Amino acid sequence: MITVKNQTVYKKFLLIRTDRIGDAVTILPAVNVLRKNFPNAHIAIFCRDYTADIFKNNPQIDEIIIKTTFWKDLRNIRDKKFDVAIIFFLNTYCAWLTFLACIPIRIGPVSKIWAFLLSKRVYQRRSQDLKHEADYNVELLKFLNINISPAEGKIYMPPADNIKAQNYLKEMFNIDSKNKFIIIHPGSGGSALNWPADNFALLIKEIMTAYPALKVLLTGGSSEQKTLNYIASKVAPFQPFILKENLALTDFISIINECVIFISNSTGPLHIAAALGKRTVSFYPNVKGCLPKRWSPYGQGHIVLVAGNGKPTLRKECPDDFMSDITPQKAFDAFERQLENDFELIN
Repeated sequence: MITVKNQTVYKKFLLIRTDRIGDAVTILPAVNVLRKNFPNAHIAIFCRDYTADIFKNNPQIDEIIIKTTFWKDLRNIRDKKFDVAIIFFLNTYCAWLTFLACIPIRIGPVSKIWAFLLSKRVYQRRSQDLKHEADYNVELLKFLNINISPAEGKIYMPPADNIKAQNYLKEMFNIDSKNKFIIIHPGSGGSALNWPADNFALLIKEIMTAYPALKVLLTGGSSEQKTLNYIASKVAPFQPFILKENLALTDFISIINECVIFISNSTGPLHIAAALGKRTVSFYPNVKGCLPKRWSPYGQGHIVLVAGNGKPTLRKECPDDFMSDITPQKAFDAFERQLENDFELIN
């Protein structure tokens, strides 16, 4: 780092987020803010291998460092001589890693005992769900004395990946550039309560009845294939497509980038869709730790339907039919609102 006219100019930043896909997406606005303020700095991301594709091709990011083993990571990080480390999700691993790597400025939330290893601590109380996770992440930058203006969180797709996705959709489902399709992703990977599979089936029937030219693609992980097949079996005589192949994340991102609307529970792929600029409809529970105020898709163009009213409840207190408070008709109405600006689909 250097000092110019009493203002510190940092040269190398390490941004750390080592949890899940949706969590990783929420640091993209912070990346955007940092790059605006330090256009010539070196910005590196430290993340898990399976989230790295979120950051690839991003012109605001100079380097992606994949988490491996502690001692290997420590040698690697220490040798790179970063000026600033920002730990967006504090855990033992990352706290000790940045401390032992002798990074002078180590910023993070005061959420766990390991915060004593930080040099700059931010009291946020994220468990109160008072703001969006992306805004909590941006807030950590305040110690850098920079201009924190509204920022976007964007995933960048190279043209070659778009072409690859288009060819895959044509080969597997006979979907070409003339066919518009929506993605319905009924799982959540356990991160939130799921809207019932039967409700997804009723919604699909309603959509395919009203818009016969519109294709529907069901997506989910390998553990969710049973649910996808069940939903597809309930929508006869209609036949939605099912993405059965377990694609690499970069390929799945490129498939999402081709759809016109993404419909799902609270889940990582929903945040990917938002970062790609897709219109979304999503289903959230009024439950502590899952509230849309903190975990909804970031930015404009999204409709969030919430099950449960009043004071947020605890997840363990929710009845099995808690998410049924959102009816298929409410979901269909939200879907149609997302179609209002798409002349080709509604005519």
